[in-house]
Amino acid sequence: MLAATAGPALAQSGSSVQIYGFIKEDVETVRLSGNGRSETLTRLANDLSVLGFRGQERINSDLETFFQIETNLRMTGGGTSEISDRNSGLGLRGPWGEFLMGQWEMPLRFASVYTVDPFTAGVFASNSIMGNGFTTAGNGMAPHSFDRRQKNLFQYTTPNWRGFSLKMGVTLPERMPTGNPMAWSGLASYASGDWFVAWGHEYHRDYFYDGSADHADRLAVTYTFGGTKLRGAYERLRYQPTPGQSVYRDAWQLAATHSFGPHQLRASYTYGADAHGDTTKAVGGIGVPGSGSSAWQISLGYGYTLSKRTEVWTSFTRLVNGETSRYNLSGNPLPQLTAGDAATAFGVGITHKF
Repeated sequence: MLAATAGPALAQSGSSVQIYGFIKEDVETVRLSGNGRSETLTRLANDLSVLGFRGQERINSDLETFFQIETNLRMTGGGTSEISDRNSGLGLRGPWGEFLMGQWEMPLRFASVYTVDPFTAGVFASNSIMGNGFTTAGNGMAPHSFDRRQKNLFQYTTPNWRGFSLKMGVTLPERMPTGNPMAWSGLASYASGDWFVAWGHEYHRDYFYDGSADHADRLAVTYTFGGTKLRGAYERLRYQPTPGQSVYRDAWQLAATHSFGPHQLRASYTYGADAHGDTTKAVGGIGVPGSGSSAWQISLGYGYTLSKRTEVWTSFTRLVNGETSRYNLSGNPLPQLTAGDAATAFGVGITHKF
């Protein structure tokens, strides 16, 4: 992480700007199978590399302003990036907590992604199933996703009180809507010693049509002893995708890591249960209610720390869909995947943080 001190504004006492980020790439072999076909591809993959700038200014003993501008790095070419297309915003913090406005991950996402999932993001991560797919979008866009980086978000985080904290976010409209889509999300968490426990809820209004109401609940728990960390999460997603019809689906993840010296072993199993309800269409990766709409994913990994900032690693994952479900690999999805397909990936990569 590099500190920058250029310009007259930064010369003021209590002001600072930092350049930070990470580069994560791997060579991976991906196989898509099912529906009478089998296709294999070896590719160089960029695993959501990041470049960011963040800074703060101390206004007085009780008030500080802060900002962050974070951008995706397309290290392997292909795709497009825009400045501030990741977590970016401006806010104030003090003894009463922190206010933030901008584009940021919804509070529900913090229940499990950075605490439970040892793979966090990319094709080996659990948000292939958990949250029903990740997106960066505004109100009403990608309505199936409860794993969101949300545009036009206003968020408040309480101070930490003996390990307890609350985070609450609400979206504001970007323009005059034809309907009135909005979302709010909340997270209650407790972290102390070896334990972390969190519960999050998120609500979407008018995301599918005027009058639709969709909900997500997620519970996460981790426990650390010695070099081992046990991790678990459970969620229920409920949708009203068409007027007069509804669907809900449960999913859970069990994961563990074990660190010894410079080594870390990683394992995760995620299961998306059959959908229930009377809707007649799929919702994101969730298949039509009934048997055959479940899916599972197993991921295994190993990392070797070369230094405080550099790790070499290898990972494996297999995602298997039921007859009507179509969950896809996260981060670098396969465009040819259809309902009932299975995806397998193996990669060897490097992560460098700065």
